[in-house]
Amino acid sequence: MWRRGICKLNQLRKNNLHDLFGKEKNISVYLYKRLVHENEHEEKDYWLDVILNRFNSDRNVVKRTYKNRFDQFDEAAIKELIKLNMLKPSVMDIAVSDGRASTYFLQQLLAQSFEPAYTASDLVLSYTLHKKNQSAGSHIVTDEGNNIKEIVRPPFVWNLSRREGKFYFINNKLKRYYSRFYQNQLKKGLLRYNEKIELLHPDFMDLLQKCRSYELLNYSLFNPIPGKFDVIRVMNILHYGYFTEEQLARSLHHIYNGLEMDGLLIEGSNENAGSEVEGGIYRKTAHGFEEVCIPQKSSRIGKVILSIRPVNADNTQEVK
Repeated sequence: MWRRGICKLNQLRKNNLHDLFGKEKNISVYLYKRLVHENEHEEKDYWLDVILNRFNSDRNVVKRTYKNRFDQFDEAAIKELIKLNMLKPSVMDIAVSDGRASTYFLQQLLAQSFEPAYTASDLVLSYTLHKKNQSAGSHIVTDEGNNIKEIVRPPFVWNLSRREGKFYFINNKLKRYYSRFYQNQLKKGLLRYNEKIELLHPDFMDLLQKCRSYELLNYSLFNPIPGKFDVIRVMNILHYGYFTEEQLARSLHHIYNGLEMDGLLIEGSNENAGSEVEGGIYRKTAHGFEEVCIPQKSSRIGKVILSIRPVNADNTQEVK
């Protein structure tokens, strides 16, 4: 009756992903990090995808992503950078998830001899594993706010952001008990072994190492951009499926303020890997955003982007 988790690499089997009642088993997010370093593991990308998409936080910060999702759109963006002769651009890539959908863009940027200072961001890019000591079999995983997101007590894996349902009442009771237990352990500083877990694909990490410099940043679109950038890339996040028009405008104001003058906003969304991107490339001017080009289809939020105006000292928008 208890819902068992998968917590060892050698237990990763496609026919072992559901319990006796057909429910998905939880998989420890720590295996993502383990798999990154397992170069010879069969179907490595498949399992990285499975682990990433079963580890959903309560804010849904880990989203499905694909390699080669925006290839043609990314090529158009690179051409615009070449026209501007930005040899050493500062680039902020927002909402990268595990970086797979940004790999082609960064790969092409480096292939054209650019030397970018690259900042990859998402709501949460890294978590922390805590356990009593390095050899301990049980562990917890917390976010940057020290909130417990996962508990592993072999053979059980409890994901605190996923509901088990009333049928798993024993499992739920154990989960509540160990949640209180580990919160207490954490507060008392008894979990002395700590290890960072970065949910970034190894191909993306390899490319980051080739940049002039890079930074990994936990960032919310509702906050001001930390610094000024020549390029801000935002793919598959700024649309009405996630935000209201008011929230989109608020986020775009932060992006406008985070760009250098004449800097580029690269924004777009599509449904599936390789499908046409509804998006555009926009230049920051003194009066707002100016449309540079529409590589494939018009942006879903193009009107909102073009409506953005600088905010004056009296906190009012400039009227064009």
